This record gives sequence, structure tokens and C-alpha cells, in this order.
Amino acid sequence: MRVLLTLQYLGTRYGGWQSQTNALSVQQVVEEALAKTFGEALRVHGAGRTDAGVHAFAQRAHVDVPFAIPPRGLVLGLNQILPADVRVTRAEEVPDDFHARFSARSKTYEYRMWNAEVAEVFASETHAHVARPLDAAKMHDAAQALIGTHDFKAFTVVDPEVQSTVRTITELRVARDGERVILTASADGFLRYMVRRIAGSLIEIGRGKLAPAAIFTEARWTAPAKGLVLKEVAY
Repeated sequence: MRVLLTLQYLGTRYGGWQSQTNALSVQQVVEEALAKTFGEALRVHGAGRTDAGVHAFAQRAHVDVPFAIPPRGLVLGLNQILPADVRVTRAEEVPDDFHARFSARSKTYEYRMWNAEVAEVFASETHAHVARPLDAAKMHDAAQALIGTHDFKAFTVVDPEVQSTVRTITELRVARDGERVILTASADGFLRYMVRRIAGSLIEIGRGKLAPAAIFTEARWTAPAKGLVLKEVAY
């Protein structure tokens, strides 16, 4: 039986989603909780490999379980085992050929900035602090040039481990809510650091340090990981 889990997590103390030998990962603690629940080692497959310090409001991951447990019971049981900064919010049965990563049609990320001279204590783990005033309208207007199908090689690592750096962004908006400035990005997929590089460039534009026309050629800034949240995975 293949089950799709929806997960929330605060990524502050984790080395990212993916299991690794030198840091605690979200995947590791989820698999440990599943092993205690089902009495055997189980492998989960996530929709996206969030990096160290990145959060998720609705990460998706599938797992093949050896016997059926009602969805509500599975959610409650796993949450009794998981640490407080990782929660399962939903469990649902899916077809055997469903894959959390490869069946996804789009992903949405938010990049959250606290734009005030003094950082907000209660937002410190989930917002990047930008002390200088940001022109959110100018950032939004500049971001529109990135919508559509483009080669986003400038917005990822030097040697990306992918066949193509072409992606299609369907939505990119920047809005202010009081002292919070939120960048929302939806696409068919994202490269490593892509949203954080876009956010970094837009911050420079919002501060008046980068011309909007240079957004494709001057992607040299990577915004801090703690401001990034995987908001939604659509199927």
C-alpha cells in the first residue's frame, strides 16, 4: 500500500530533507518514526530536497507500508513519535505508480523577509532580516521578467547535477504585509538555490543597489536559507 504524507517542518536544526551521514535530516526522523510504527525499515521519497535550514508548510513524501492503518490513526501515531518541529498533517492512499517527486506538476515556494530596522524575535527563525527599507512594488515589477520558460543557470550552483537548467515559472509576485515582505514563486520545478538567488537579486533591487534590467545577469546574491518555505506541491 502506497501512502502519500503531507508534512510540515521547521528546518532550523536539520541538514535538509535528504538523509545524510554528517547531519540530522527530516527524512531520517520521518523514517525512524515509520520504523517504530510498522516494525521495519521503510524508505520515504520526498517531492523536493529542501536544503539545510529551509522549512516546509506542505512537503509531500510517499512511502510503501506493509499493512494498512486508517489515515487519521497514522497521522496521530506518527506525530506522537516525531519531534515537535516535524508534523504529519495528512495521510492518503495513492496508486502504486504514484511518485511524490516525479508525479508533481508544480511547486510553490515562499521567501519571507522581515523588513524593519529591528528584527522581530518571533519571526527570527522563519524570516530573513533586511534592515534597510525595501521597495516591494519595484521588486514585484522586476520579478515579472522571470516569468515564463528561461534558462536559470545563473540562479543555481556552478555545476548543477541536472540535465537541463531550463525551468518554467508560472507565478512570481512580491507583496508587503506590514513589516513582512513575501516573495511567492510557482514553477514546474526549481534548481538548487534558485528561489534564494532570485530573492537575493530582488532584495538588491528593492534596496536600490541593482538595476531591474540586470536581474538575469547579476544573480550573485543568495538569500539566507531560513526565509525559504516549501509552500505547496501540486499534482
